[in-house]
Amino acid sequence: MVAFNPDLFFGVFIGLIAYVSLYIGKGIQKYAIVGLQEEKKIKSKHSGIWIFGTILTALFVFIQWVPLAVFHTPMNLIAPLEGVGLITLLVFSFFVLKETISKEEIAGVVLIITGTVLINVVARDPVELIRADFTLNAFLIALGILLILSIPLNIIAFRKPSSIIGILLGLNAGCFMAFQTLAKRLSDIGELALIFTFVTFAFATVTLAITQFAFTIARANVVVPSFASTSIILTIILGVFIINEIIVSIQIAGIALIIFGIIVMNLDLKSIIGKLKKNNPNQNIS
Repeated sequence: MVAFNPDLFFGVFIGLIAYVSLYIGKGIQKYAIVGLQEEKKIKSKHSGIWIFGTILTALFVFIQWVPLAVFHTPMNLIAPLEGVGLITLLVFSFFVLKETISKEEIAGVVLIITGTVLINVVARDPVELIRADFTLNAFLIALGILLILSIPLNIIAFRKPSSIIGILLGLNAGCFMAFQTLAKRLSDIGELALIFTFVTFAFATVTLAITQFAFTIARANVVVPSFASTSIILTIILGVFIINEIIVSIQIAGIALIIFGIIVMNLDLKSIIGKLKKNNPNQNIS
């Protein structure tokens, strides 16, 4: 029988709260924006609702910090919880925004829950990071590659915005989200805590800016899966190569299920089939 580890339990639990806060905040922002559009005026109760949603999304930065730096929870347990956050947004949209839930979304929920369970079934006990765990050269190389790719992409996006560029910006924002998570984990190292506190806020600001920019030039249902999937995958990779986190095969399978679930949740099959029928009017597509 596996012994109960309070650090592991509270780390994962607070990680869940962080992503629930993030995506409920996004849902509330969406609710407020819809209200503002319907009333066609800025000064209304919906302005206050939007501010409340924004506060919830901002709290994510601090809440996610707790399991990573206080309970020493590995990043490969925290990052995949973003899938549960997306499920929360789906439930919020159903009950509050009165949006329907498709079969694809239900399938995505099942995949995400299954993947999350697989990851945590074999979770290792949390361990406090030490300076020897941190490979600075790997961190600088990875960050350098990200900046080299990111800067030209954002320049192109400003000059020639398009849906494809919007998707790439989602990928870009997901990369900075992964580095944000890494920086929080590195603040667990006493002598590096201060510098990586500032680094975390820098990454958080860039992540928010690029994400919002991506939403202005591409639909959310294509930006979100690219953002979330990249964030999860890159966080795991950074954890392995930069701070020597250990991940086992069943956790890799769980992460794959979560990412596939996120993609499935955001697939608009009716729209895809409609376009195929339009392009092939004589072809039956069931």
